[in-house]
Amino acid sequence: MTKVAAEYGVTSTALKKTCNRHKIPTPKRGYWAKLEHDKPVRRVCLPKLTDTKLDQVRISGTSAPNLPEQVSKAGMEARERLTNVSELAAADETDFLVEEPPVLGATRRAISKARPDAAGFTSAQGRSIVSLKIAPGSADRALQLLARLFALADTEGYRPKASDTGLDLAAEDVSIAFGIEERPRKTPHEPTAAELKRRDHNLRYGFSKDPWPKYDHSPSGRLSIVIQANLWSGLRRTWSDGKTQKVEGMLPEIIASLVEHGALLRQRRRAAEESERKRLVAEARRKREEAFNTREKRRLEFVDAVHEQLLERSRLSAVLAHLDHPAMDGRNPAENISAWIRRRIQQIDALTSPEFLDLSARSAKLGFVEPPKGSGSEYAGAYYAYPSPPRLLLWSIDEEKELATTTGPLEWAIHAGLLPASEDQPAKDEAAEAVPPPQR
Repeated sequence: MTKVAAEYGVTSTALKKTCNRHKIPTPKRGYWAKLEHDKPVRRVCLPKLTDTKLDQVRISGTSAPNLPEQVSKAGMEARERLTNVSELAAADETDFLVEEPPVLGATRRAISKARPDAAGFTSAQGRSIVSLKIAPGSADRALQLLARLFALADTEGYRPKASDTGLDLAAEDVSIAFGIEERPRKTPHEPTAAELKRRDHNLRYGFSKDPWPKYDHSPSGRLSIVIQANLWSGLRRTWSDGKTQKVEGMLPEIIASLVEHGALLRQRRRAAEESERKRLVAEARRKREEAFNTREKRRLEFVDAVHEQLLERSRLSAVLAHLDHPAMDGRNPAENISAWIRRRIQQIDALTSPEFLDLSARSAKLGFVEPPKGSGSEYAGAYYAYPSPPRLLLWSIDEEKELATTTGPLEWAIHAGLLPASEDQPAKDEAAEAVPPPQR
C-alpha cells in the first residue's frame, strides 16, 4: 500500500479508503512481512461487482515532483521500516495505555492549569511544552497520543528536545516543531434577543450585516497532529481523526512524513550553505578584481607622473639646446635662464631616478608585484578606500641611519649644491615622511 500510494501521489490511508469504496480487498497489517518469512498468509480474491459505477477507479494525487529525490527516498525507506510496527504504537484502540514519559510533565502541568476560552478550548505553549489547543476533556488522550508518538518516533531516531518555543522532535542536526489541535465543531449560531435588537438598530442606519457570527465553535473531540515546518513544500503537515479512523492509527504515516520533513530541512540547509559558499566565492572574486583594478589605476597614475616629468625634461632640453648658442661677441645673454633650466633638469633627473622612484612608490604604498592569493593584502585599497594619487617625491638619504626623508625642491637643491645655503634656510616640511631606503 505504501509503495503503490507513493506512485499515485497519495497517502497509504487515502489509498486504503479508495480501495474500500470500490470493494477492493487489501492485505492486512503484517501480510508482506509474513510472506517474506514464508509464513502462511490468506489472499482474498477480488469479488464481483454488483454496482457497475465502481468498476473504474480514479485517483487524483497531489504528488510533489519538485521535492528532491533524497526526500522521497527517505520517506519511502521510513514507510517500509514502519510497515510492521508494534501494537503499542499503531493500534487504533485508544484504551491501550503507554507509559507517559517524564518529558511531558511540563506539558501536563501547563494544560491542567490553563483556563478555557469562550469556545471551551485550553491552550498550552512555552519552553519544553508541546503546543496544544484542546478541550479540557481531551487532555488525557492528547498526552497519551504524544507518548505513543514519541515511542514510535524514537525508532526513527527522533527524540524530544526542548526549545525556547516548545518541545520539538529532533534527530541529529534537525529539529521539527509540532503540536496537537482539536478540531472545533461548527453549529449554526442562534441569535439572542440582544443580538436581534442590535440588528434592528443597525438596520435603521443602513447596516444590513448580522451582528453575530455565522457559526458557534465548540469542542468536538477530534484531534489533529500538525507539523509546523516546511510550509508550501508539498509535504503533508496535518493528520486528523476521521469518521472511522483515529489519528492513533496514522502514527506510522505521521512518523514517515516526519522523516521526510527532516530530510527536506537538511537538503534546504545544504542548498543554503552551498548558495552562501558560492556567494562568498563570488564576493571574494569581486573584491579581488576591484582591488586589482584599483592597484592598476594607481600604477598607471604613477607611470603617468613619471612620463609627465620626462616630457617636461624633453621640452627643457630643447629650450636649453636653443639657448646654448652664444652671440657673435661670445657672450650668452640667456646664461641665467640656461642655469635655471639645467637645475630644473637635474631635479627631474633626481625625481625620475630609479632610487627615488622606488622610494616614492613605497611611500605611496604602491606595489608593482601582485600579492599572493589569500594573504589579505590582495584586497588592500579596494573596498571603502579612496587613496590619493601617487606623487613623485624628492628624498634626502641618511646612509648612516639608513633612513630616507622626503624633502622640498629648495632644500633638495641646497643639499645637492645647486643653491647656496643661507642662515634663513627654511625648515624641513613638517609633513615629511621617512621610509627605509632600498637595499643596495
